Amino acid sequence: MLPGPKETGPYRDRDIDCQEALQSGFRAVTRLTAQNLVEAAGGKLSPALINLAKDAARVGWGLEEAETAISELAQNYLDDLGE
Repeated sequence: MLPGPKETGPYRDRDIDCQEALQSGFRAVTRLTAQNLVEAAGGKLSPALINLAKDAARVGWGLEEAETAISELAQNYLDDLGE
């Protein structure tokens, strides 16, 4: 089960908390091809990643913020691969 946000409304570093909440689920799904990672980094999420975002929404994250967090995780992953 994904952890929900620390507070119900906006707060400092909520975006980082959302990424951290999604990170293990993202890694479980990240048996993705490089092309899928590039697409996710650009905001085009695979069905598995869309389901992860929906799971996050069920525990209190906004769907859009979860999708953004997933895209940022994909970009971070690609950045790490490029180093």
